[in-house]
Amino acid sequence: MKKKIMVLIFYMIAVISLTGCFDANELDELGISLILGFDVVEDKLLITAEVVDPQYSSSSSDTGEGSTVKYVQGIGNTVFEAFRDITLKFDRRIYAAHNKVLIFGEELARSGLITHIDQLFRDREQRESAFMLIAKGARAYEVMGVNSGLETVPANYILDLIKNINNNPKSIDTNIISYMQHYYHEGHHPIVGVIEKKRKNVIDKTSEDKGSEEYELSIIGSAIFRKDKLIGYLNGNDTKAVNYLLNNIENGIITFPIFNSSEEKVQSEGLPTNVSSVNVIKGKTKNDIEINGDKVILKTKINIRAALGELIAKTDVSNEEDIRRLEDACSKTVEVNIESAVKKVQQEYGTDIFGFGMAFHHKYPKQWEKIKENWDEIFKDAEFQIEVKTSIIRTGLINKPTI
Repeated sequence: MKKKIMVLIFYMIAVISLTGCFDANELDELGISLILGFDVVEDKLLITAEVVDPQYSSSSSDTGEGSTVKYVQGIGNTVFEAFRDITLKFDRRIYAAHNKVLIFGEELARSGLITHIDQLFRDREQRESAFMLIAKGARAYEVMGVNSGLETVPANYILDLIKNINNNPKSIDTNIISYMQHYYHEGHHPIVGVIEKKRKNVIDKTSEDKGSEEYELSIIGSAIFRKDKLIGYLNGNDTKAVNYLLNNIENGIITFPIFNSSEEKVQSEGLPTNVSSVNVIKGKTKNDIEINGDKVILKTKINIRAALGELIAKTDVSNEEDIRRLEDACSKTVEVNIESAVKKVQQEYGTDIFGFGMAFHHKYPKQWEKIKENWDEIFKDAEFQIEVKTSIIRTGLINKPTI
């Protein structure tokens, strides 16, 4: 009987002590941030947070009143101090568990990021899956608040732009955890997406909103890092080549010229009349390293499966020979573009953002220990070889072009 009473008392104590959450936060006590911007201003760290406005509703949107978000700022010597500074001006504590994007100003990125993101990993709230972007030629807060899309929340507009890499790989999607992996990897420097504020052509002259409607955001291109410091940028076409080498291609188009004979030349004026476009269905890349004496050779093989999207040339796709000609022309264009991008990175930046150093490490671990400190110099002078094979497996509803 005493044993049963003791067990009952134990269960009662357990139920009392385990009930409820001692550190629970009520929703109306939090400032839920969706985007965080980081800048350096007068040797201080400035944080800008886009916070969801709980007062906003669809009805207020219909009447043109209110905004979905508010913007608050804090300044300090560290990220932690800057976050706490916000509480002196804003009536909510910033809650970062739903944060989707981190934007870093260019000046901060050039000085180095790693010392400023310790708190983001140390704090259990911040998601490691949040995407990173560099504000090209600007501070982070200067690109925040711009929304030229259909999303009512600016953060969702930016997030959807990032996800559009699946349709057009002229940008790159890097989250915090992948950035840190490349930072610590030997033989693979980080590459991060960019975001840029651009003035757009105003078509709707009846719009009463003369603010952010005049601007739009662009995420074309990418930012190259040496360890944690920004050293330069790549344009959209070069970034697309990087995505091929990183095996990040899931979709996108390839446009290439077609020549019927060696005498044909690209049209110098007007729109081209001898080009074609394919939509990539699947791309697979394999990178390799070969040592030939004192020479290091970087090798890449890419297989592309595609569907014919548009044909502006006198070509009969029901003819197997014409299909082969299209495939060869597509492969050649991809090869030339990737060779150009690799050469640019080698000559201008001398930094391996493609991961060839990791391939070297895996294939030649003993040799790697001897040269790993000088890998970027070796990469800079290495020979690059590429082989691309394209297979057009769909041609659409018609065999002959409309011209």
